[in-house]
Amino acid sequence: MAVNMSPELETLDQLLTGPLPLAIVRRVFPDSDAFTRGVLGLLTSGDVRLLENESQNEVPGWRWRELFIDGNVIQMLGNFELHITDQDAGRVA
Repeated sequence: MAVNMSPELETLDQLLTGPLPLAIVRRVFPDSDAFTRGVLGLLTSGDVRLLENESQNEVPGWRWRELFIDGNVIQMLGNFELHITDQDAGRVA
C-alpha cells in the first residue's frame, strides 16, 4: 500500500540520504508556487539548510525573501542544494 506524503515530508525523507540539488527538489512539488512556499517553510522552521553549490556557503536568512518570496530561485535552481539539519534528521528517521 502506497502512502501519500506531502512534498515537504518527501523532501525531508529524501534528504536523509544526503544533500539534494534544488532542481531535484523542485520535481517533488506540483508547481513552482508550492515549491517556493514549501522550501521556504522548511528553511524557516529550521528543518533544512540552503547552500550555494560552488562555495558550499550557507545562504543567509536575509536572502530567502529575494529567492523564495520574490521567486528568483526558480531561475537559479542549479545554484543551490538543500541539506537536512541535525535537528530534523532525528525526527524524520
